Amino acid sequence: MQWQKEGKLTIPEFKGFLVGFFNMGLIRKVSFEEYWNKHSPSQSTPWFRSMFSRNRFQNILKFLHLVDTKKLPKRNDPAYKPSQRFKPLLDFVNRKFLRYYNPRRELAVDESLVGTKGKTSILQYIPSKRSRSGVKFWMLVESVTGYVLQMDVYHGKRFDPTPAGTLQGANVIINLMKNSHLLGKDFHVFADSFFASLNLANKLLRERTYLTGTMRTNRPMPQMIKMHVRRQEMLFTLDKDKSCFAVSATTTEKNPSHWCLLTTMLLIT
Repeated sequence: MQWQKEGKLTIPEFKGFLVGFFNMGLIRKVSFEEYWNKHSPSQSTPWFRSMFSRNRFQNILKFLHLVDTKKLPKRNDPAYKPSQRFKPLLDFVNRKFLRYYNPRRELAVDESLVGTKGKTSILQYIPSKRSRSGVKFWMLVESVTGYVLQMDVYHGKRFDPTPAGTLQGANVIINLMKNSHLLGKDFHVFADSFFASLNLANKLLRERTYLTGTMRTNRPMPQMIKMHVRRQEMLFTLDKDKSCFAVSATTTEKNPSHWCLLTTMLLIT
Protein backbone atom coordinates (compact mmCIF):
# COMPACT_ATOMS: atom_id res chain seq x y z
CA MET A 1 0.00 0.00 0.00
CA GLN A 2 1.36 3.39 -1.00
CA TRP A 3 0.15 6.46 0.85
CA GLN A 4 -1.21 9.52 -0.96
CA LYS A 5 1.20 11.76 -2.85
CA GLU A 6 -0.24 15.03 -1.51
CA GLY A 7 -2.84 16.41 0.89
CA LYS A 8 -3.13 16.56 4.65
CA LEU A 9 -1.18 14.13 6.80
CA THR A 10 -3.39 11.52 8.49
CA ILE A 11 -2.65 9.55 11.66
CA PRO A 12 -2.33 6.17 9.81
CA GLU A 13 0.01 7.80 7.29
CA PHE A 14 2.09 9.35 10.07
CA LYS A 15 2.45 5.92 11.69
CA GLY A 16 3.59 4.56 8.33
CA PHE A 17 6.11 7.39 8.11
CA LEU A 18 7.53 6.43 11.53
CA VAL A 19 7.81 2.80 10.44
CA GLY A 20 9.74 3.87 7.35
CA PHE A 21 11.95 6.22 9.37
CA PHE A 22 12.80 3.52 11.93
CA ASN A 23 13.55 1.02 9.16
CA MET A 24 16.12 3.44 7.75
CA GLY A 25 18.02 2.94 10.99
CA LEU A 26 18.09 -0.81 10.36
CA ILE A 27 18.74 -0.71 6.61
CA ARG A 28 21.62 1.69 6.06
CA LYS A 29 22.15 3.43 2.71
CA VAL A 30 24.82 5.84 1.49
CA SER A 31 22.22 8.52 0.80
CA PHE A 32 18.54 9.22 1.43
CA GLU A 33 17.65 8.86 -2.25
CA GLU A 34 19.04 5.31 -2.39
CA TYR A 35 15.96 3.96 -0.55
CA TRP A 36 13.98 4.69 -3.73
CA ASN A 37 16.67 3.50 -6.17
CA LYS A 38 15.23 1.52 -9.10
CA HIS A 39 18.35 1.34 -11.24
CA SER A 40 20.48 -1.08 -9.18
CA PRO A 41 18.49 -4.30 -8.63
CA SER A 42 21.08 -5.69 -6.24
CA GLN A 43 20.64 -2.70 -3.92
CA SER A 44 16.93 -2.10 -4.44
CA THR A 45 14.59 -1.88 -1.45
CA PRO A 46 11.11 -1.96 -3.02
CA TRP A 47 9.35 -1.88 0.37
CA PHE A 48 10.08 1.86 0.74
CA ARG A 49 8.70 2.60 -2.72
CA SER A 50 5.59 0.60 -1.93
CA MET A 51 4.96 2.67 1.21
CA PHE A 52 5.68 6.22 0.05
CA SER A 53 6.79 8.17 -2.95
CA ARG A 54 10.15 9.79 -2.28
CA ASN A 55 8.74 13.33 -2.56
CA ARG A 56 5.90 12.59 -0.16
CA PHE A 57 8.25 11.11 2.44
CA GLN A 58 10.66 14.05 2.11
CA ASN A 59 7.86 16.59 2.46
CA ILE A 60 6.59 14.97 5.66
CA LEU A 61 10.13 14.98 7.04
CA LYS A 62 10.67 18.59 5.98
CA PHE A 63 7.49 20.06 7.45
CA LEU A 64 7.09 17.85 10.53
CA HIS A 65 7.16 19.84 13.81
CA LEU A 66 6.74 18.67 17.39
CA VAL A 67 5.59 22.08 18.62
CA ASP A 68 3.84 25.13 17.27
CA THR A 69 6.90 27.12 16.20
CA LYS A 70 4.91 30.37 16.07
CA LYS A 71 4.51 30.25 19.87
CA LEU A 72 8.16 29.55 20.71
CA PRO A 73 10.36 32.25 22.30
CA LYS A 74 12.64 34.10 19.89
CA ARG A 75 16.43 33.95 20.14
CA ASN A 76 16.67 37.25 22.02
CA ASP A 77 14.02 36.16 24.54
CA PRO A 78 15.37 35.15 28.03
CA ALA A 79 13.10 32.07 27.90
CA TYR A 80 14.68 30.86 24.65
CA LYS A 81 16.25 27.38 24.66
CA PRO A 82 18.03 25.86 21.63
CA SER A 83 16.29 22.51 22.27
CA GLN A 84 12.77 23.93 22.43
CA ARG A 85 11.76 22.39 19.10
CA PHE A 86 12.37 18.82 20.31
CA LYS A 87 12.25 19.17 24.13
CA PRO A 88 8.57 18.03 24.35
CA LEU A 89 9.54 14.73 22.73
CA LEU A 90 12.48 14.34 25.13
CA ASP A 91 10.23 15.01 28.13
CA PHE A 92 7.70 12.48 26.81
CA VAL A 93 10.20 9.63 26.40
CA ASN A 94 11.74 10.39 29.82
CA ARG A 95 8.33 9.87 31.42
CA LYS A 96 7.88 6.58 29.57
CA PHE A 97 11.34 5.21 30.44
CA LEU A 98 10.45 4.70 34.11
CA ARG A 99 6.77 3.96 33.60
CA TYR A 100 7.43 0.57 32.04
CA TYR A 101 10.58 -0.57 33.86
CA ASN A 102 11.82 -0.88 37.43
CA PRO A 103 15.63 -0.55 37.37
CA ARG A 104 18.06 -2.62 39.39
CA ARG A 105 20.09 -0.94 42.12
CA GLU A 106 23.25 -0.28 40.04
CA LEU A 107 23.05 2.73 37.70
CA ALA A 108 25.59 4.49 35.48
CA VAL A 109 25.94 8.04 34.18
CA ASP A 110 27.83 9.13 31.08
CA GLU A 111 27.61 11.38 28.04
CA SER A 112 26.41 10.43 24.57
CA LEU A 113 26.97 12.34 21.33
CA VAL A 114 24.28 12.19 18.65
CA GLY A 115 25.97 13.02 15.36
CA THR A 116 24.36 15.65 13.15
CA LYS A 117 25.30 17.82 10.18
CA GLY A 118 22.71 20.42 11.18
CA LYS A 119 23.58 23.94 12.25
CA THR A 120 22.73 24.60 15.88
CA SER A 121 24.17 26.56 18.79
CA ILE A 122 24.24 23.41 20.94
CA LEU A 123 26.63 21.57 18.61
CA GLN A 124 29.53 20.02 20.55
CA TYR A 125 32.89 18.79 19.25
CA ILE A 126 34.30 15.74 21.08
CA PRO A 127 37.27 14.16 19.20
CA SER A 128 37.11 10.93 21.24
CA LYS A 129 33.57 10.15 20.02
CA ARG A 130 32.83 8.32 16.80
CA SER A 131 30.74 11.17 15.34
CA ARG A 132 33.07 13.86 16.79
CA SER A 133 30.48 16.59 16.18
CA GLY A 134 26.87 16.52 17.33
CA VAL A 135 24.38 17.18 20.12
CA LYS A 136 25.49 15.96 23.56
CA PHE A 137 23.14 14.21 25.94
CA TRP A 138 23.68 13.31 29.60
CA MET A 139 22.49 9.73 30.13
CA LEU A 140 21.35 7.87 33.26
CA VAL A 141 21.13 4.15 32.52
CA GLU A 142 20.85 0.82 34.28
CA SER A 143 24.38 -0.59 34.52
CA VAL A 144 23.64 -4.20 33.58
CA THR A 145 21.32 -3.71 30.61
CA GLY A 146 22.12 -0.19 29.47
CA TYR A 147 18.40 0.63 29.62
CA VAL A 148 17.97 4.42 29.50
CA LEU A 149 16.20 5.84 32.56
CA GLN A 150 16.69 9.56 31.98
CA MET A 151 18.43 11.74 29.42
CA ASP A 152 18.98 15.47 29.17
CA VAL A 153 20.40 17.60 26.38
CA TYR A 154 23.43 19.79 27.03
CA HIS A 155 22.87 23.34 25.76
CA GLY A 156 26.39 24.62 26.37
CA LYS A 157 27.79 26.97 29.02
CA ARG A 158 25.63 29.89 27.91
CA PHE A 159 22.30 28.13 28.45
CA ASP A 160 23.35 25.55 31.07
CA PRO A 161 25.65 27.41 33.48
CA THR A 162 26.97 25.42 36.43
CA PRO A 163 25.90 26.87 39.81
CA ALA A 164 28.69 28.58 41.74
CA GLY A 165 30.58 26.29 44.11
CA THR A 166 29.64 23.07 42.30
CA LEU A 167 31.25 20.96 39.58
CA GLN A 168 29.44 20.41 36.31
CA GLY A 169 29.60 16.61 36.59
CA ALA A 170 28.12 16.63 40.09
CA ASN A 171 25.35 18.97 38.99
CA VAL A 172 24.50 16.66 36.06
CA ILE A 173 24.15 13.55 38.26
CA ILE A 174 22.04 15.31 40.90
CA ASN A 175 19.68 16.67 38.22
CA LEU A 176 19.35 13.30 36.45
CA MET A 177 18.59 11.50 39.71
CA LYS A 178 16.10 14.17 40.80
CA ASN A 179 14.29 14.25 37.47
CA SER A 180 13.95 10.46 37.47
CA HIS A 181 12.71 10.46 41.10
CA LEU A 182 15.37 7.92 42.11
CA LEU A 183 17.06 9.88 44.93
CA GLY A 184 16.61 8.49 48.43
CA LYS A 185 15.90 4.95 47.24
CA ASP A 186 19.30 3.29 47.89
CA PHE A 187 20.47 3.32 44.28
CA HIS A 188 24.20 3.08 43.54
CA VAL A 189 25.59 5.30 40.78
CA PHE A 190 28.78 4.48 38.83
CA ALA A 191 30.58 7.29 36.99
CA ASP A 192 33.97 8.28 35.56
CA SER A 193 36.34 11.02 36.69
CA PHE A 194 34.43 13.81 34.95
CA PHE A 195 31.52 13.30 37.35
CA ALA A 196 32.93 11.79 40.56
CA SER A 197 34.05 13.99 43.45
CA LEU A 198 33.92 13.99 47.24
CA ASN A 199 31.44 16.83 47.10
CA LEU A 200 29.07 14.75 44.94
CA ALA A 201 29.55 11.68 47.16
CA ASN A 202 28.54 13.70 50.22
CA LYS A 203 25.47 15.16 48.51
CA LEU A 204 24.31 11.73 47.33
CA LEU A 205 24.88 10.17 50.75
CA ARG A 206 22.60 12.75 52.31
CA GLU A 207 19.99 11.56 49.81
CA ARG A 208 20.58 7.86 50.65
CA THR A 209 22.25 7.30 47.28
CA TYR A 210 25.72 5.81 46.77
CA LEU A 211 28.55 6.51 44.35
CA THR A 212 31.50 4.63 42.86
CA GLY A 213 33.85 6.24 40.37
CA THR A 214 37.35 7.25 39.44
CA MET A 215 38.31 10.63 40.85
CA ARG A 216 41.00 13.07 39.78
CA THR A 217 43.44 13.75 42.58
CA ASN A 218 43.45 17.47 41.76
CA ARG A 219 39.82 17.66 42.90
CA PRO A 220 39.22 19.25 46.33
CA MET A 221 39.74 16.70 49.10
CA PRO A 222 40.93 16.63 52.73
CA GLN A 223 44.68 16.57 53.30
CA MET A 224 44.43 13.18 55.02
CA ILE A 225 43.02 11.61 51.85
CA LYS A 226 45.66 13.27 49.66
CA MET A 227 48.38 11.84 51.90
CA HIS A 228 47.07 8.29 51.53
CA VAL A 229 46.67 8.72 47.76
CA ARG A 230 50.29 9.84 47.42
CA ARG A 231 51.36 6.76 49.40
CA GLN A 232 49.11 4.60 47.14
CA GLU A 233 47.23 3.35 50.20
CA MET A 234 43.57 2.53 50.68
CA LEU A 235 41.62 4.65 53.13
CA PHE A 236 38.27 3.93 54.82
CA THR A 237 36.32 6.51 56.77
CA LEU A 238 33.10 5.87 58.69
CA ASP A 239 30.51 8.51 59.53
CA LYS A 240 28.08 8.53 62.45
CA ASP A 241 25.25 7.31 60.25
CA LYS A 242 27.37 4.25 59.29
CA SER A 243 28.02 5.55 55.77
CA CYS A 244 31.49 4.61 54.57
CA PHE A 245 33.95 6.31 52.22
CA ALA A 246 36.61 4.16 50.59
CA VAL A 247 39.39 5.78 48.56
CA SER A 248 42.25 3.92 46.88
CA ALA A 249 44.96 5.26 44.56
CA THR A 250 45.38 4.03 41.00
CA THR A 251 48.61 4.66 39.11
CA THR A 252 49.98 4.72 35.59
CA GLU A 253 53.59 4.87 34.41
CA LYS A 254 53.19 8.44 33.12
CA ASN A 255 51.00 9.81 35.91
CA PRO A 256 51.58 8.05 39.24
CA SER A 257 48.79 8.64 41.73
CA HIS A 258 46.94 10.83 39.21
CA TRP A 259 43.66 8.98 39.80
CA CYS A 260 41.97 7.41 42.76
CA LEU A 261 38.92 5.20 43.13
CA LEU A 262 36.10 6.54 45.31
CA THR A 263 33.20 4.51 46.59
CA THR A 264 30.53 5.05 49.23
CA MET A 265 28.33 2.49 50.93
CA LEU A 266 26.09 1.97 53.95
CA LEU A 267 27.37 -0.53 56.49
CA ILE A 268 24.66 -2.73 57.93
CA THR A 269 25.41 -4.30 61.32
